[in-house]
Parts: sequence; structure tokens; C-alpha cells
Amino acid sequence: MSFYLGGHAGFLVVAIATHAVVGYALGAVAFDRAGAGLVGGVAADVDLLVPAGVGEPLVHRGVTHGLFALGVATAVGLALGRATAGAVGIGYCSQLLIDATTPMGVPLLSPVLATHFGVDAGVGGHSVPATLALWVTSAGLLLIDRRVSIVRSTET
Repeated sequence: MSFYLGGHAGFLVVAIATHAVVGYALGAVAFDRAGAGLVGGVAADVDLLVPAGVGEPLVHRGVTHGLFALGVATAVGLALGRATAGAVGIGYCSQLLIDATTPMGVPLLSPVLATHFGVDAGVGGHSVPATLALWVTSAGLLLIDRRVSIVRSTET
């Protein structure tokens, strides 16, 4: 975290932007719903807006970082259509997967169980190398998707 300009606040800005970029790319490529993917990608971090004194389960990496919240967010997206729900869901999943590669992990079974689950990916999900890799991969997906769309449009 010490590599981020602005300390912890700078780290949070980059982390949330990373979730947004990854969600956007996945929503665009998988469901043609970039905006919904972006919303899904950052939705779990709504808990950062809750004052710290409120406590469990509304702390950061609390109930919003579990499968129950994923289901609720996807169901809300379903009100706007299946593709929107899919994009919200894939964006939300991307945040949970990225955060699962950090030392803290995520409480997948919250609010039933507060245990955090994680994966040792060798490089933490919000480290500088991982962040750069996620941004470059997302940009690559969008570029490939754009080129495929251009080819499809010229074939019809």
C-alpha cells in the first residue's frame, strides 16, 4: 500500500477504480452492459460509506462481500433485464475474486458465518503488479471486443 500516492486514501481510490474497470470490461464483453458491470464491480464497496462506529456486519469486508449480497445485487439487476443482471453479477463476482486474493480475504458466507476465505495467488489482488495486470487485461478485453464488433458489423 505504501506505493500509492496519498497513502491509504490513494490506495482506496486505485482499488475501487480497479474494481470499476474490471467490472466494466466484463460487463461489456460478456453481456454488452458495461455500465451494469461497473456498478456490480464496485457495489460491494458501498460498505466504505458506512461510519466505522456502526460495526458488524456493516464493516468493510463484511456482509457486502459475501454471496448473499451478490445474490441481492444480481436480483436487483434482474429488474432491468437478464443481461443487466448478468453484468451486475459478473462485476460483483470480479470484486469478490480480486478481494479474495488479499491477505484479509472475503466473508463469503456472511451474514451466517464471519469467517474470511481467501486464495494465496502469490501476488495480492491490490498490489501494484496485480493492479497493473488487471488494468492491462481489462483494456485488452475491451480492445479485442471492439475489434470483434467491428468485424461483425462489416460482415452484415
